[in-house]
Amino acid sequence: MRGIVITSHGPMAQGILETSKLFFGEQPQLTARCLDANDNPDEFVDVLKEAINEVDTGEGVVVFCDMLFGSPCNCMARVVAEDLESDRIKVVTGVNLAMILQILATREAGDPEVEELLNAGKDGIVDLIATLKANM
Repeated sequence: MRGIVITSHGPMAQGILETSKLFFGEQPQLTARCLDANDNPDEFVDVLKEAINEVDTGEGVVVFCDMLFGSPCNCMARVVAEDLESDRIKVVTGVNLAMILQILATREAGDPEVEELLNAGKDGIVDLIATLKANM
């Protein structure tokens, strides 16, 4: 099963990881790495490499970043640039709890499709009031 790394500015990634435990308990091959305001992005590249190696048991890793072109994402771009031809690492941006719950629910069944993870994240983004009114 693929490993999972969640990364973000500040403690958001750790919060998502902790919240996922309410649904699935402790999970193997799952970790979070948070970039704090005083952290050096060059050093954070090495932090991400270590996290990837920590959760990869040979089937690869999916890395979730909080936002496209934010510092954690840019650091991941540097990591994957070293081996773009490999399918070892998949990177998904705009992480939310729905995406993490989706991958945890399905990853034992096989390699998760990135599109499936993107759809899980998007499907949970709605205008609640408009949805309630439409269903009245």
